[in-house]
Amino acid sequence: ITGTLGKALGGAMGGFTSGRKEIIEILRQRSRPYLFSNTLAPAIVGASLRVLELLTESTALRDQLEENTKYFRAHMTAAGFDITPGEHPIVPVMLYDAKLAQEFAAKMLDEGIYVVGFYYPVVPQGKARIRVQLSAAHTRAHLDKAIAAFQKVGRELGTLKDLDAAAAAPQGPQVVQNTP
Repeated sequence: ITGTLGKALGGAMGGFTSGRKEIIEILRQRSRPYLFSNTLAPAIVGASLRVLELLTESTALRDQLEENTKYFRAHMTAAGFDITPGEHPIVPVMLYDAKLAQEFAAKMLDEGIYVVGFYYPVVPQGKARIRVQLSAAHTRAHLDKAIAAFQKVGRELGTLKDLDAAAAAPQGPQVVQNTP
């Protein structure tokens, strides 16, 4: 079993492999990634173990992260952004153009929000995006500030879907009920 100590445990670094002693010994001798890796710093190991303890004591942090994720995704979608569907707290805001993703990320930083633009070769050509990483530590005020900044930059760069036009478009037959 392999795992990461990165995003899932609060942004630490590194990872781990667990298994029977014989298998681990073979991997230590023959695994090229292991041969060129560094030992984790004791502080990262200690912090990661503490996070695992916290997560087993209560679901409060997971519950808060789930709530933050739902809130952010719903409000960004309602604002007109193309959000890849899902429940994951790493939220791809699709922009499709590499240059636009770079400019968008720079303007977000000007607004006090750090996000990362991803583009080819990190993602497929034509699938550039801004990646937002939510956490349980974000407050509703943090999320609202980020959403407002996305809306501002989105309007400046013309990346929002035209929700007004979509709302004004005919929606099919309308039933009007007369009341006496």
